[in-house]
Amino acid sequence: MSLRRLFGLGSLAVATLAIVASSAVGCAAPSEEEGTPSSASAVSERPPQFVLLAFDGSLNLDFWEESRAFAKSTNVKLTYFMSGPYFLPDAKKTMYHAPHHNAGASDIGFGGATANIPLRVQQVINARGEGHEMASHANGHYDGTKWTEEDWDSEFAQFNDLIFKSAANGGAPNLDIGFGPKDVIGFRAPLLGQGPGLYKTLAKNHFAYDTSKTSATNYWPEKINGIWNFPLAQIRIASGANQGKKTLSMDYNFYYTQSAGVSKPAMKDAFKKEMLDTYMTYFQSNYFGNRAPVHIGHHFSRWNGGAYWEAMQAFAQRVCHQPEVKCVTYKELTEFMEAHASMRGAYQRGEFTQLPRPPGAGDAQPVEEAVADDQLAAEGMVGDSSEAHEEVDENGNLVRE
Repeated sequence: MSLRRLFGLGSLAVATLAIVASSAVGCAAPSEEEGTPSSASAVSERPPQFVLLAFDGSLNLDFWEESRAFAKSTNVKLTYFMSGPYFLPDAKKTMYHAPHHNAGASDIGFGGATANIPLRVQQVINARGEGHEMASHANGHYDGTKWTEEDWDSEFAQFNDLIFKSAANGGAPNLDIGFGPKDVIGFRAPLLGQGPGLYKTLAKNHFAYDTSKTSATNYWPEKINGIWNFPLAQIRIASGANQGKKTLSMDYNFYYTQSAGVSKPAMKDAFKKEMLDTYMTYFQSNYFGNRAPVHIGHHFSRWNGGAYWEAMQAFAQRVCHQPEVKCVTYKELTEFMEAHASMRGAYQRGEFTQLPRPPGAGDAQPVEEAVADDQLAAEGMVGDSSEAHEEVDENGNLVRE
């Protein structure tokens, strides 16, 4: 059963967030004197506020260009969770054989014309040269909840073949992608469909972190079976007609919560504001709280008139240049956690001098206990589908290459 779910729509009294100007978070570097310890004695140095901005998907060449240009203009680093079939031309699709499916099957299609493959490889080369991270989103976008260790070993081996032989498969054997399988250390399961078989094989396939789970907003990463757990957040929409509805910190889940997966471009401005308000509430709760990393996951899509892509950009522009904020890759967060592993408990408890919350930031929101991933379906959540990985334009039309 897939785990990227929409949460129940129960009500919660959540004050509408007034989006703060950048000065509300603070333009001057904060000092220890400004804040107060969160416990009787602050025991550690205040950690940075990490913000992780990531994309699932890697097909659309225009979106590659646009996302890279935005990152450059905003001076942020992105993590791209690549899908292997997008680096295999349609004409060679039978080279991929997903576990428990026929050869040549993929829920998200393949890379299109042979001539497009080298262009996509060049986007990867350029993005890595700009400091962005390439991670894995596996291949055919199938639910791997019940896959065995052997199934995942096959999927990962095929991912490596699809990515690192992509130039040759695309008719450009002399194009060097510039990195290898051991440089891909991060993973997000398609449909967030993780299970025991996955966690038996991640470490031996050189992965250092996994982003396939969900958690409360104030969760500090910890190692599970030797792998850093970097989960998406369970959040409530902070304003507008959908205020109080629960979702994940991911664009596709907003799309289903706000418009039931039906494109409503006329509602773009309202949906954009709801997402931006919600992301800002999430950020401020952590920035002025225990500084748990903020996880934002999006796709190469423009659902609801591009509302979510625009909201993501606006969010990054508001927070990424604030004092003590680091909008970096998951690899950089992994390096920080490895260097500060002994502090994880103190960070989770907020045992450092926290910043005072300015009036313009609104009231602090209570941190809710997370719903266990394996309980989401039982509570009647709306499931994810392969549509989450399809590139669409502002009017909800599929973009294929």
